[in-house]
Amino acid sequence: MGRKILFITTDQMRYDAIGANGGSVARTPNIDSFAANGISYDRAQPQNVVCMPSRSTMVTGQNVGTHGVWMNGVPLPVESPSVAAVLRDAGYRTALIGKSHFEPLLDPFLRFEENRQGFAGATEGHRGFDHMELATHGAAGFTHYSRWIRQNHPEAIGMFFQVLDGDLEVSDVPGGDTGAPQIKHNAVP
Repeated sequence: MGRKILFITTDQMRYDAIGANGGSVARTPNIDSFAANGISYDRAQPQNVVCMPSRSTMVTGQNVGTHGVWMNGVPLPVESPSVAAVLRDAGYRTALIGKSHFEPLLDPFLRFEENRQGFAGATEGHRGFDHMELATHGAAGFTHYSRWIRQNHPEAIGMFFQVLDGDLEVSDVPGGDTGAPQIKHNAVP
């Protein structure tokens, strides 16, 4: 098995937000290098612009009508196929680091595996991934990142949403070291 696969997804990002696609506001040298030396899907279109349905389509290879996740809050059935399971069965070691969001985030009764693992700090496999370390928006929910930030940086718990809600520094003269028309400083660890 000579090939390694790194599949990166983001939430609500314009095509030209990275340098490899013509963006000049944010510097993205590592992602640009991946795009130059790997495969960049420059004509891909999401099945659904909403987070959970789109992620469910990417992991299963099925359309929304087949996997059934038509809006946020509808969990992807555990028995759904996953590209991670196919890769694992072919001998790859698989991991999911970051935001999975295949199950509802706000789950105070821990009905869903992602939340149970995050709450317990467990990293064992789920949905074909051998290893999972989950994150979401700031310290919300029961994810590995929210647990880490509560334990290591409790002063930063509310910072994620403060960054979103705070005023932008907007100027007629481009600012920052990239010439961005709007600048937002983020102190979140």
